[in-house]
Amino acid sequence: MTKDTVTASSPGNIFFFGEFAVIYNKPCIIASVDRKTTVTANMRTDDKVIIESAAFGSATAVLGNTLHTYESKASELYPLLDFISDIVPKLKITQGLTMKITSDIPVNSGMSSSTAVFCSILKALTNLSGKNIDNRDYFDWIYPHQVKIHGGKASGSEIVSSSVGGFNIVKKKQDKITFNSLGTQNFSVVIADTKVSAPTALTVGYHLPSMEARFPSKVRGIFKNIEKLTIDAKTAIQNNDLEEIGHLMNENQTLLSKLGMSHPKLDDCIYTSLAAGALGAKLSGGGWGGIMVALCYPKDQDKIMNALKETGADVIMSKIGVEGAKIE
Repeated sequence: MTKDTVTASSPGNIFFFGEFAVIYNKPCIIASVDRKTTVTANMRTDDKVIIESAAFGSATAVLGNTLHTYESKASELYPLLDFISDIVPKLKITQGLTMKITSDIPVNSGMSSSTAVFCSILKALTNLSGKNIDNRDYFDWIYPHQVKIHGGKASGSEIVSSSVGGFNIVKKKQDKITFNSLGTQNFSVVIADTKVSAPTALTVGYHLPSMEARFPSKVRGIFKNIEKLTIDAKTAIQNNDLEEIGHLMNENQTLLSKLGMSHPKLDDCIYTSLAAGALGAKLSGGGWGGIMVALCYPKDQDKIMNALKETGADVIMSKIGVEGAKIE
């Protein structure tokens, strides 16, 4: 071991286009945001692994070849123990650990709080162990665990956003992922958290498979249309055509609604932002609640923010395309 204590952070993200469709090998466009999850890891002198989460409480395990003897009252922490159990032998960590987790990413909001914590744990433990893993390789380490917590299906695109950061177009094929940067974009956005808790496992692991089994041609047709507008959006982003980007965001939202992915409170916030001057607005992430994002001109940002506050939603002002996982 080269260090006794290290602190790492990773950002959450928003989807501009293509969430859900990306699970079915279509492209998506995703950007990191300056809401982050931070993990401080300390080496111990015994064999205990302790997680202290500001959101969920504590969990403990015992370090052998992997982890065993899990104890926690919070089911949300068991996937983290599983992840640590998987990576500890690969990193040749033989001492116990204490990990303190804090986050300003709303839980179950669609901003990928779970992916951000996986990235922060991996960044902290690789640094602590003296290993060097490129952020571009985080997908291979994290993706199997993301699949588990998302109910058996996941895109992995959030891993790109939380690990590498920036503004990217992402496509998954089987269990591999490709991505390309869309450069630095200084878009003005307003994010609203509906405060309706929406675990992604419900939409990705439960609702979508049900829709696909009963209405396969409808689902395939919607995803084909989302693929086309995502490709069109890439061109609009590269041309900085804000009005076209907004128009395509609205189209994407209409298609997601046809899949049953929206929610009355999401619709309320989306319609409110458009009435206040947003160029486009849509849900982002898991659907059935969570967050929405509105694209606007800078001059309209405050008006949209105030209108969304009146709906009762929590308004989030954020930079987009920020740096990915890093040591603090």
